[in-house]
Formats: sequence, C-alpha cells, structure tokens
Amino acid sequence: MGRLRKIKNDIDLVKNSDYYLKTIPVPNNELNYLEIGMGKGNFIINMAVNNPEINFYGLDKFPTVIFKAIKKLNKLENKPKNLKFLAIDVSDIFEYFPKNFFHKIFLNFSDPWPKKRHEKRRLTSDTYLKLYKDLLTKDGIIQFKTDNDGLYAYSLENIQAKKDIEIIEFTNNLYAKLNPEDCILTEYEKKFIGMDIPIKLISFKFK
Repeated sequence: MGRLRKIKNDIDLVKNSDYYLKTIPVPNNELNYLEIGMGKGNFIINMAVNNPEINFYGLDKFPTVIFKAIKKLNKLENKPKNLKFLAIDVSDIFEYFPKNFFHKIFLNFSDPWPKKRHEKRRLTSDTYLKLYKDLLTKDGIIQFKTDNDGLYAYSLENIQAKKDIEIIEFTNNLYAKLNPEDCILTEYEKKFIGMDIPIKLISFKFK
C-alpha cells in the first residue's frame, strides 16, 4: 500500500491537538468504542460523526497517520466532540484506559504478519485475545475485518478453538449481500473493494 512518509515532529503535533487523549477516561454509563490500528481515520471519524451518542477512541502506533486524521477533522464544518486519539502500541493500553471499559473493539485490516515466527504479532493471536477480554465490558463485541485470506483463516481457527469465545458472525465475503455504499468503510477497504478482493469478517464476544 506504499511506504509511510513520516512527518517531522509528528508526535508533538498530535499531542498538541484537542483530539489527543490527555486524561484517563472514567468508566461511565456511556458507550465507548475503540479502533485499534485506525490508520488515517476515515472509519472512526465517520463513525463518530454519525453516532454522536457514542464515545470513540482511535489508536495507532504511528503518529504520522493520526496527524493525517486530525487534518481531516480540522476541515470538517461540524467537528465531532466524541472522538479521541492515542499514539501508542496496543500492548500499553492499560496505562491509558481502565479494564472493562469498551463495549466494542474494531480490528480493521490489521497487518497479517504472514510468517510463522511473527504469529504473536497478529492482532488475533492468543496474547491479544487475552488483552481484549480485559478491555471489554461484559458482552462487549470485537469486529475483525481483513482482505487477507491467510489472516482470516488463522483468526477463525484460533477464535473457534477458544472455549470462552462465542462467534456471532463470520463470512469470507462480507459484501456479497451488503452494499458497501451503505456502510462506513476504511481507506483500505475502499481500495480492496475496488480491486474486487472479498472482505472477510469475524464478529465475536467472550462468554
């Protein structure tokens, strides 16, 4: 998809934004959704704009892509007030959020890490599944989407093997029945659909 060109002083630019999370949120009665690996923010920005009653948090370890998302937000006439970003690795997330805080987690087009030796880096590996379980509220949902056949097969097999996980839905061709124009898409998703690459989905929760 092309190499990311780093913006000078990107972390400072991001942290100085009103959209950067500066205080640890307190659990409340509101809905809190998280996107891990938000990229340039097309998905989470549009989700926030269209769902003002939900708090959205976008996480990415690359400050440059978060800065690009902030630039998009600054161009909007009606800027969402229910959106915050963090430039961290997901493994450090409990330094910024309490346990059992999120009602839904989105894993959109994560790096497939295809080599066997990199299995632990996949966001659907056992290490991350345990982390999500601690992040989610009771009956909280994870929605995973990918274009990658190998990552989809690995994820489905790994999730199905877990006795404490219930799969809500899975498909290897999400838009065979859905119209993409009726959905909020990521940048990658739009490109893959244009290339006629089927989008795979797994939606699941912990028992």
